[in-house]
Amino acid sequence: MMSVDKEALNQSIRRFLKEVGIKSHQQLEQQILAAVEAGHTAATIEVSMTLSLPSLDYTTTIRGQLPVRDQ
Repeated sequence: MMSVDKEALNQSIRRFLKEVGIKSHQQLEQQILAAVEAGHTAATIEVSMTLSLPSLDYTTTIRGQLPVRDQ
């Protein structure tokens, strides 16, 4: 059985999540601001993020809501 360097794995995961976080934040902000400028009036926007590991045949989706304006 092959061993895993957990510290190296965790560093790799953190680097990946940092990149995902930065890019996701930019896209969310850009799309939401554009929607508000175009007249979107809902107080919240539904969001979801799908994480997939194709080589492991694994997919999961995380869902939530973002408050856009005061209710």
